[in-house]
Amino acid sequence: MSQLYPLSFISLFKEKVWGGRRLESWFPEIPDGPIGEAWVLSAHPHGITPVENGPLAGQTIPELVAEHRDSLIGAAGSQNDSLNPAKPSEFPILIKLLNSNDDLSVQVHPGQEYAASHPEASAKSEMWLVLEADPGSTIVHGLREGVTPQKFREAAMRGAVMDCLNRVEVSAGDVVSIPPGTIHALGAGLVVAEVQQSSDTVYRVWDYDRPGLDGQPRELHIDQALEVTNYSRPPEITQPQMAQANSGVTIGSFAGFDVGLARCCGRWERRPSPHSFTAFLFLGGTGEVAWGEDERTHVSVRPGSSVLIPASCPDYVLRSESGDLVFMEVSRAL
Repeated sequence: MSQLYPLSFISLFKEKVWGGRRLESWFPEIPDGPIGEAWVLSAHPHGITPVENGPLAGQTIPELVAEHRDSLIGAAGSQNDSLNPAKPSEFPILIKLLNSNDDLSVQVHPGQEYAASHPEASAKSEMWLVLEADPGSTIVHGLREGVTPQKFREAAMRGAVMDCLNRVEVSAGDVVSIPPGTIHALGAGLVVAEVQQSSDTVYRVWDYDRPGLDGQPRELHIDQALEVTNYSRPPEITQPQMAQANSGVTIGSFAGFDVGLARCCGRWERRPSPHSFTAFLFLGGTGEVAWGEDERTHVSVRPGSSVLIPASCPDYVLRSESGDLVFMEVSRAL
């Protein structure tokens, strides 16, 4: 199994009708316009993030999977491809930062069973970590108690979906799980880190009758949404405590992956798992990920940086410089 190294990525930005400018504080290179999403680690064809550092700079994750599958993904990924959203050769996760200057559309994503019988769809389970929240900011998280499939269908058909929604106030530090079938939407005034299956299948049930960036009404997908909606209560929103120095805490899971929140203070020696890659999204502080002889090779990290630790990566070190390095990490649950 060939050996790789810690890979950093060039983020891609998505203009959205509900986007804003708050990601400027995370990404100096943000383009003009209402930017709603920064895709920081992605192999999805709608936005592939290229490698930024080292001899593999310019290559994409799909190219690396094709050439170094086991070295990149790890033994557990090769043995359990049912967790991948589509083909076994695809990389299974996608990581984003989102800024909602306005309310997002009310939407839902399909699960694995629906996707298996609908080739145009791919399963999507996701999780949010709220990073910034204006006072009083809310999200849609599931349906109100007592909403039945018949009531929801009738409301969707007459444009009264808002009467059925469970709206919840959120604040920075909240963790929100969005399993497939959960009706959901970000409200205005939020910056959120999102980790998800590598899928861009979205079924909108309501979009406030607003036009898209092209001036035309955005498409709704009511029939598909009604097919996949789950009417049970979604998982409770939690607010985990910050990890101790040079350690991490598990804050949630999705589609066979665990998500942690970790903190590096000074120097933290790490060893990769041969069973799974690990993906980092840095949220606070600045520093380096270093490896190799005398740790001379390194990549600098800051809030918004993403780094992928391949399963065959050599041992590496996290070093904080300005403030503690705070980051999310995603790896396959074993």
